[in-house]
Parts: sequence; C-alpha cells; structure tokens
Amino acid sequence: MFKKLKQIGQALSPDAIRQGLAASQQAMANGGQLTEEQLAASTPEQRATYEEAMARAAQATDDAIAAETGRRALLGPAGEHLYGPLPSAERLTTVDFGADFKQALRASFGRGSAPAPPAPAVSGHPAEQAAHELAQREEARTPYLAEGRSPVVLTRIATDRKRAVEELCAWLGTSGLAGRPDLVYGDARVPDHVPGGFGIGNAAVVEWEIAHAATATLPPAPPAEVAGFDARVTWAARRPGEPSVLDEDLGVELFRQADLGPEQCLGIARQIAVDAQSGGDESSTPHVLVGVTGVLALHPAGTAAGALARMQAAAPLQVVPAADVHVTVLNWGAIRKVVAPRGDKRPIIPSPFPYLPLTGSELLASYLSIVGVRPADCYSAQVTQDQPSNIIGGTAHVTTTGAEKEPAADGEMRKRFRGGSRIVVVHRDAPDYVAGRERWAAYEREVLQSQLHVGVALREPVSAQSALDRGLLGSITRAAEVVGDVVTGYGWDTTTFDKIPHHRYCWPPVGG
Repeated sequence: MFKKLKQIGQALSPDAIRQGLAASQQAMANGGQLTEEQLAASTPEQRATYEEAMARAAQATDDAIAAETGRRALLGPAGEHLYGPLPSAERLTTVDFGADFKQALRASFGRGSAPAPPAPAVSGHPAEQAAHELAQREEARTPYLAEGRSPVVLTRIATDRKRAVEELCAWLGTSGLAGRPDLVYGDARVPDHVPGGFGIGNAAVVEWEIAHAATATLPPAPPAEVAGFDARVTWAARRPGEPSVLDEDLGVELFRQADLGPEQCLGIARQIAVDAQSGGDESSTPHVLVGVTGVLALHPAGTAAGALARMQAAAPLQVVPAADVHVTVLNWGAIRKVVAPRGDKRPIIPSPFPYLPLTGSELLASYLSIVGVRPADCYSAQVTQDQPSNIIGGTAHVTTTGAEKEPAADGEMRKRFRGGSRIVVVHRDAPDYVAGRERWAAYEREVLQSQLHVGVALREPVSAQSALDRGLLGSITRAAEVVGDVVTGYGWDTTTFDKIPHHRYCWPPVGG
C-alpha cells in the first residue's frame, strides 16, 4: 500500500511532471511522432505497436482532411475565406485551443479567414475594373470551351408583377423564339426583388432571363403556352427514404406525356415568389424571402394539348427521371457569398476573388459553352433558387431595407435585392456531352477551384416527417431553416412559404 503511494507521489512530483510535459511538447512539436532516440530505446514490440498506431493516426488524418474537403463547394482562397483553412496533418497534431475555437466560431457564422488583398486595381472606375476582371476570366475559360459550340445569348426582360407569366409568353411570341424552340436553352424568373413605391413589400417589375442562341431577328410567332405545377400538390408518389422530386422532373414528364422532345421546349422554369416586409414595429423583422412555389413548362402554342390534364387525372405519378436526360445543379449560392455577400449591394469591385464569376448568369453561360450544350437538346437553363432564403439580414451585416439603385430590365434605375442560389441545366444527353462535362470538371478544379455539386441536395431522400410540418416546433424550425443564416426573424406571423413543403410536389409521402 505504502509502496503504491510512494510511486504515485514520485509520479506527481514536480520533476516528473516537468519531464512529462517536456516529452509531450517534444512529441507534439514533432507531429506526435517519437524521436529517433525514443525509437532506439524501444523494444521491437513497442516499435511495432507505435508504428501501427502512427499508421492509424495517418489514416485518420487523411480521412479528416478528405471529409472536410468533401463538404466544401469552394476550395482555394475563396474556400478558406468562407469556411476557414483546410485541416492538415500539422494542424491536426498541433493544439491551439484559442485559435481553433475562434475559427470554429467564425465558420459557424459563415465566415472563415480574411480574404487575401485583391490585386491592384487597373482602374478606379468600377465598370472598367469589372470589365478588366471579366476579360481575365474569359481568357482563363477559353482553353476549356467546346468546339463548334452554339452561341449563348442572355436576354433580360421586365414584366408586370401581376401578369408576369402572360407577358413572358407574349414576349416569346413577339421575339420569334416561340416559333424557334430549337434556339431556346431555357428561361428563368430572375430570383431578385426589385421593389417599387413606398417600402419594399411590392415589386416594381418582375424580370425574366431568357437563354437562347438567336443572333438575328426572327419573324413573330404566336405567344407561348405554359403548363404550371403547384409545389403544394402531391404530383408524385414517394415513400420515405426514396429520392424526392426535382422541379424540372415534372416539366420533362409533361413533355414526355405530350410526346415532345427538348427541341419543342421553350424552357422549364421554377416559379419564384418573393415575400418582402419592411418591418414596421418591434414584433416584426424586415425580410425579403425568395423561394420556389412551383414550376412552369413552356412550349409553342398547340403542341402539348391535354398533357397537363392527363397528369392531373393520374396523379400521384411515379415521375421517374428519364435515362436519356442529364441534370446538372451547381451551387451558385456558395460563390455569391464571397463575391456579392450583401444582397442589397452590387458585387464587390475589385473582386477579392477575381477568378470567380460575379453573377449567376456568367456561371450559367460558362457551363453551357464549356459542355457545349445545344439549345435543341436543352429543357432548362436557369439561375434560380431552391429552399426559401432571406436576401437581407443575417450575421454578416446589419439588417437593412435599403439597397443600391441600378438599371433594371425596363431601363429604370431601381433598388435591387439579389437572390439566387442554384444554376440548373437539364438537357438530353449525348456522348459529346460526357466529354464536355469532363472539360467542365477540369475547369472547376483548375480555374474556379471549386466543386459546385456540393451542397445542392439533388433529389434528397424524402423524410418520414418534414421538419417544416410539425406545429409549434415546426414553426420554430421553419423560421430557422427559411432564414438560413439569419439570427433574428422569428416574429413573422405568416409568409408566402409557410405551406410550401420542404419536399415539393411529393409531400406527404405515401405509406409513411
């Protein structure tokens, strides 16, 4: 008994503690490895045990680095800014609790390390500086472009907020594109809010962006026709755990029901809604929520007669993704966080990350041109949204209802709140597109330093119970999920998106 107490006392003596700390510090300074002297003093059994432990530690380090890399949409300087530095073998074997805690706290609020200082500006005029940076990005993109690619023209139009879809269909007719669907990649409701009048509640205009390949004037055609799908309706049958439905899947299914290919498609566009409120008292918080409430399938007049009615009669449908149709969804939202972090202001010029596109439209055009997608094969090409998010507010800056004015699609100087988190391209697949996607992957890796498929939740499994449909608990969860990175905002009574299920078009699940 006394012998054991003596041993404990010796182990806890100041000299022993100092020796232990010195050995630990030496091991930590050496990456957790024993020195040559320590190894030489080890028995063969001890050395074998040590080498086995070091191999396990090395594998665990590699796994940790791979796991962290795999969850990041952005790598390189922008990734370090957004998420913080990637782990490394040195960092994982060095303990700095203060620095690690601060970094974890910054990352939890969507802020990593400070961006590197931008390259010296070539012009003090923002437009000239932006043009210079764009020219550099175009030069970097050139080696990856598809040979014989079709032109990519992006035309933005303004429509009345109460007749937005009707005026889009009319414009497609007067422009002649309704008569040449083989020249249309797709169209999209621009996921921005352009307010008019007092406050921010009402939109002055609703903008659409049409991606097409028409480089000459076309003869007018009859207005386009449209079939719409409400996100609240159970259009597709899904069991818990099965893949959910992508908005564009329903549009492709409509064209299949009508026996039409993408050459007869004028675009499959997500129906975007905005719920904006200035916040007039202490119980309400200013917000500009942007989200998806449905999807539109546009086609030339008289070409899809009865298809929507047949789908309505047969619902809920299986809606199995077509084997010959390829879907790409890119995480534009991650890029937007670093090049245009404030939705109420224009992108930062000079850009802290000039190798990244400044707009979703630039990223969309890059994808189409590098993969070489032909408009006659394309069902959808859009800068759009997925789950609802708040354009203003958040932890990155003070909530404000002000916004910079800039030219809108109607030519007027108007305030703008920028939204958009996804690039969606849906097209009929072909062997040359496989090679095109390989070029795109190389461009992502080598130029954009990104992996933009990360974080898009493409056809995520249907949950047995949506967190957005659980009464009081659901309302709290809904507020947190809808606002995303916004801390405040729980004072809202109702929003446009309260009744939009997380799993659109397939909720509630069958047999769940």
